[in-house]
Amino acid sequence: MNKKLISLMVLGALSTLSGLASADEAAAPAAAAAAPTPTWTFPASISLVSDYLWHGQTQTWGKPAVQVGIEADHASGFYVGFWGSNVSSHWLPNANLETDWTVGFRNTFATDFRYDVGALYVYYPSANFDKAPSGAGAYTSSKLNTVELYGSLGWKWFTVKGGYNPTKFYGWNPNNSGSGSQAAFPGASFAGDPTAGVNNDGSTRGSGYVMASVSYDLPAGFNVAGEVGRQMIADSTNLDWTWYKVGLTKSFDGGWAVNGAVSGTTGTNAYEHFASFDNPADSKTIDKTKFLLTLTKSF
Repeated sequence: MNKKLISLMVLGALSTLSGLASADEAAAPAAAAAAPTPTWTFPASISLVSDYLWHGQTQTWGKPAVQVGIEADHASGFYVGFWGSNVSSHWLPNANLETDWTVGFRNTFATDFRYDVGALYVYYPSANFDKAPSGAGAYTSSKLNTVELYGSLGWKWFTVKGGYNPTKFYGWNPNNSGSGSQAAFPGASFAGDPTAGVNNDGSTRGSGYVMASVSYDLPAGFNVAGEVGRQMIADSTNLDWTWYKVGLTKSFDGGWAVNGAVSGTTGTNAYEHFASFDNPADSKTIDKTKFLLTLTKSF
């Protein structure tokens, strides 16, 4: 076999190998693009917050909280979730932990529209008004555990949401949250407004809230968000309030994010100088306007 023929055969083989390699390289992105969407995903996060505020009211007596959450999300839109945070027994009688259990369904429709409907069970291990030291036997048994049914509708950066409590509102009733004339013992009423409280024979079942929120992504990993809402306590006088919150989030590589926000309330004075359930001599304005700082790691 002459040298010229050998050279042609070598060049042909190299050309064939090069073509195969190019074909493999082209097929790799196509195969990756064709990879099926996972049936289940499990997003999780852990956060450190300077104060745990719920609808503008502190749940930790103004102290920091560690919060963790995880969801199991199905490709259909069905999900179940768990979320937990430390809380304060100064505000929530005999409670030091809040656990939220959710089940729901979320999806999109039309163009840029989305919806989310579900149920939330808020469970406080061992929390009960009759275990509050300040009650000293005056409070009857009333657990704080609460059910919320919720639904939301969103479009791009705007969302409206509502929630309804078919159970008592965190155990509130005339015995433990009544007005000055109905309170279980002197000092048990809402100090900021002695006329405020759950009405006589009121159960607080049927409480609920409505809210609207916006969330808009900016360049360089920034997001600006805000919300305003109205909390309504069934069978009560002067206990409803309006809350607001506006903040800025910066996201970083690795799932890290930092958020700074201002939160406050308006509409009632009832929650000013609220006496601690652990020690009535210790009081705090539950819904004071304040700046919050949050550090989150998402997985």
